[in-house]
Amino acid sequence: MRHPASWKVELVDKVSNEIDNAGTIAIVDIHGLRNNQFQNIRRDVRGDLNIRVMRLTLLLKAIEKSKKPGISGLSKEVRGQVALVTTNSEPVSVNNVLRKKRQMMSPRGGETASDDIVVPEGETSFPPGPMISEFQKAGLQTAIEKGKIVIKKESVVVKKGEVISKERASLLQKLDIKPIEVGLNLLAAYSSGTIFTSDVLSITPESLSLDIATSFARAKTLALEAGFLVPEIIPDMIVKARLIAESLALKAGIVDESSIQLFILKAIQEASAVQEAISEDKQTSGKESKKEEKEAKSESTDEDVSAGLSSLFG
Repeated sequence: MRHPASWKVELVDKVSNEIDNAGTIAIVDIHGLRNNQFQNIRRDVRGDLNIRVMRLTLLLKAIEKSKKPGISGLSKEVRGQVALVTTNSEPVSVNNVLRKKRQMMSPRGGETASDDIVVPEGETSFPPGPMISEFQKAGLQTAIEKGKIVIKKESVVVKKGEVISKERASLLQKLDIKPIEVGLNLLAAYSSGTIFTSDVLSITPESLSLDIATSFARAKTLALEAGFLVPEIIPDMIVKARLIAESLALKAGIVDESSIQLFILKAIQEASAVQEAISEDKQTSGKESKKEEKEAKSESTDEDVSAGLSSLFG
């Protein structure tokens, strides 16, 4: 029976101990992250987060060997290009730190656009030359102004969901357009016997407050429509009842101190409507009178012409 190399055994034991001694263990996605960017992030968080990249088979064995209850659930996230994070910080803090380290970069080709990639109008740094044809191939409208190539109209060069070709990537790099966000994406984190997924860790106090406020408003609307009496909707019910009462008073012609202003407003509106109708009638009558006068003049002219012709021919 072939035994594993000693360095593999030592590495698994070391990582397993790191997992056992950490308060939070996370699996992060490093796909698409360039080496220099990864090293910069690792350097920036050193002391707070320990980030380790290793063979997936060895990482799975280290998780399996850990004594933490329920941590085996992290194993399903160990696929593709991932790294292990161990720390004593809370999972939410880990996620926030990694999110802050995300940055925008130009594509290399082969990435999928998460949104429409737009080239704005304006002057470029390129003089007239071969770049004109490259711009034209991308469907950009260009002109030469003051010795520089100018993009005359904003254009979408890659639509959302499309794969960015190497030609488009090269163009975006030359224009210093950085539409690709890269960084360490937290897939899941283990802490105190519980595994937290990325969507749960992405909940912020602001988004939570907004969700609570939206739910409260919807609940009030539902209670008001259903007539479910609770203290929170009493002011709204009083307002609704008053509006119904005022509408009923107007229809029934019931006048009192509380409704007299409504009747005055109604009278003003009706008077305005009558005045507008009278004005329209006058305009219509005026147009018809002018038309009749015009037709009468036309008939008179025709009769004069006929009389003149009759006199000529006896």
